[in-house]
Amino acid sequence: MKHLLFLDGKPIEYTLERKRVKNINLRVRGGEVIVSAARWVPRSVIERFLLSRGEMILRALERGAPREERRWVSGERLFYLGRELTLCVEAGGRAAVTAGDGLLRVRVRTPDDGACVERAVAGWYRAESERLCREACGRLYPRFAPLGVPRPEIRMRTMRSCWGNCRPERGVVTFNARLASVPEACIEYVAAHELTHFLHADHSPAFYAALAEVVPDWKARRARLKDFAPLLF
Repeated sequence: MKHLLFLDGKPIEYTLERKRVKNINLRVRGGEVIVSAARWVPRSVIERFLLSRGEMILRALERGAPREERRWVSGERLFYLGRELTLCVEAGGRAAVTAGDGLLRVRVRTPDDGACVERAVAGWYRAESERLCREACGRLYPRFAPLGVPRPEIRMRTMRSCWGNCRPERGVVTFNARLASVPEACIEYVAAHELTHFLHADHSPAFYAALAEVVPDWKARRARLKDFAPLLF
């Protein structure tokens, strides 16, 4: 069922789906806002939740609005560690990418070749994401080692539905190659979440209790990470 809500004075239509879920879930895709909640949750509570996510929803709708596809040219905006950077493409020799002073500088031989720029940026994101994830796991692992958790094999992959996943039976943790886009505190939350799955494979109360022992403010970090969910797409 569709409903209307005002966010920052702007009328926003959202679709409410009643499902057998524990939490209020929010998705913003293709310019559409979809909320799922249990039947017993009042609409007033749902709309307070939406208002609390108002800034993220408006940003996601803006990104999902009809527009030209990214052309990978100077002036476009990208995220690094939760901050927006302006893409600056320069001509040069060997491909190189650096972030600083509000800019993401990309040097390539053919700056007019969008595909070439995209490959350079994607490779840089992957490398940065791997570095940050390995550092986060390195900081956190001493908390898990005494509990019998093996040091995991870390892999990277571009994923469109999650920031990370764990295969305890294989001793493997896979992180999203775009994780460098989000704040470092969120990266650490993802790492802690996946390592906790070596103790509890599900998302039971015991899982969250164990996670809270390592990251007491995990709820705040998870809420912040949800603001960056549109970057998955």
